[in-house]
Amino acid sequence: MSPIDLVPDFIPGLGYTDDAILLAIALQFATRRAGNVAVQQHWPETPERLSAVHRLAGLRSSTQ
Repeated sequence: MSPIDLVPDFIPGLGYTDDAILLAIALQFATRRAGNVAVQQHWPETPERLSAVHRLAGLRSSTQ
């Protein structure tokens, strides 16, 4: 996304907020672009963690 932090990480409570928002946007984009089937085929972790990623990205998990 961007190598520049919008909010420096040393600011308590806000430092990692922009990182989390960008991560959620990137996950949402990648999952929608690749599709749930492709993500499930290549997902190295447990199905519970994949569901957590779907929730973070604001997507409905196909395993639910």
